Amino acid sequence: MLFGAYWGSWAVAAANVERELHISHAKLGLLLSTALLGAALTQIVGGALTERHGTARLLSATIATWAVLIIGAGFAHTAVEFSVLLVAIVTVGGLFDVVMNVAATAALAERSGALVRFHGFFNAAAAMGAGATGALIANHLSWRWTWAVDGLIALVVAAIVARAPIPAGGAGERVPLAGALTFLRREGLVLIAIAFAFAAMVENGTEIWGVLLLRTRLASGLLVGATSAVAGYAIAATARVFVGPIAGRRGAARGVFLGTIAAATGLVLLGLSHVAWIAGGGLVLAAGGVSMCWPLLLAHASGGSDRPAAVVGGVTAVGYLGFVIGPAIIGLIADKAGLNVGVLVLAGAALYVAVSVRLSSRSSA
Repeated sequence: MLFGAYWGSWAVAAANVERELHISHAKLGLLLSTALLGAALTQIVGGALTERHGTARLLSATIATWAVLIIGAGFAHTAVEFSVLLVAIVTVGGLFDVVMNVAATAALAERSGALVRFHGFFNAAAAMGAGATGALIANHLSWRWTWAVDGLIALVVAAIVARAPIPAGGAGERVPLAGALTFLRREGLVLIAIAFAFAAMVENGTEIWGVLLLRTRLASGLLVGATSAVAGYAIAATARVFVGPIAGRRGAARGVFLGTIAAATGLVLLGLSHVAWIAGGGLVLAAGGVSMCWPLLLAHASGGSDRPAAVVGGVTAVGYLGFVIGPAIIGLIADKAGLNVGVLVLAGAALYVAVSVRLSSRSSA
């Protein structure tokens, strides 16, 4: 939930960060891509590290490090300071993410609906982070307070986690640190990983660029942007809690297909409409639809293993490449052709995931 609150806050605060630090759309996209490249690299080795040492030791240390970094970023007032800290936050966050996913998948892989529901906590916390940040900005207070509070709570959680029993907590096999991608090829998971990357690009792009589009294009930007972000995260959480178990019972491929079709539809509405409630509704629909992809694809790829570190590490490493490439591409398009065109490109990426998963499902039938 701490991870979700941070990303929800960041989605709403991105426009303020651009203004305060004099960063263009293209520069923000490049900064995010650089940060997410660091996360992708930690994802590549994260699965192997988790398998070697277990989730218990890594999770506590990673949470504590990440907490210190986001507190520091809350006090950074130059573009250079903020950029360095953001890269470090997201890089460490990549390891944080993979260790959490390994623990959750180890416990819930055979119940994919429950795994989707678990991921709903991220969206619920993101809604709270987005709402809190929007409220602070609306009342002429700094978005930085959200990060500081989140970091302080994370330090307490790190101390609790250090003493708690965690799934896959013990040390396992000594697997190669850079063997994640080789493992995917050997296990026939490359196509799933590529679909995962495009889905990650859509999910991250909806959160960042979708809210930024609402905040900068419409007259009531802050109200519409923050409200739509909160609603989008809330709908994603609700979808994961209530729809996730149903989708899990009917198969990952079908759930991903329906989710990405909904996401593409919502992004088209967001990109083309100048009516506030239609554009905001598009963001909500996109967020809810794409929320199905991450947990369902992980559950499908892991195949019910109780030691899923290698699978989760490899698939999420490739998935983070979608995070890496997406901001740079959409940021450049936004500078050259407008944010609405960038959002429509995200809709195309969502359609690619829907088609590729559908074809894969048919070929495997």
